[in-house]
Amino acid sequence: MARAPKVFTWSDGFHRYTVAATSRAKALAAWETDRDLFKEGVAQEAPGAPDAKAALAAPGAVIRRAEGGLQSAVEKLPKPKPKKVDDQAEAKRKKALAEAEAALEAAEAEQRDAEADLARRRRDLDAEAAGLSETWTTRRAKLEQAIRRLRPR
Repeated sequence: MARAPKVFTWSDGFHRYTVAATSRAKALAAWETDRDLFKEGVAQEAPGAPDAKAALAAPGAVIRRAEGGLQSAVEKLPKPKPKKVDDQAEAKRKKALAEAEAALEAAEAEQRDAEADLARRRRDLDAEAAGLSETWTTRRAKLEQAIRRLRPR
């Protein structure tokens, strides 16, 4: 006597595939896969599946139904495990961060001081240049006046 077919189902997150077969191996063959979906925990026997009646009506034929979509597939993904915090490494990182922030503050203060010193030296040079220009203008005017007096008319 032939064995009664069982209903097997699996989902890729987008579609649910249901088949009535006498064994898991025949279900895998109907799904045309060389992976053992049962061993991976993806496929299972499901006599109460929504497409069980349709599968039993046509043993060996794969019944495909749209399922969930991308959001459903993403929700079924395993959740990432939180990283274990290494207290020593975290303390070392925090210390290095504090040192780097202090070094940055010191460098910014040094830069501000250097810029202020440069601005002061620029003002001094500008004042010196203005003084030279004024002195030159006065000296040149005196020399030109002396030349005009000494030229024959």
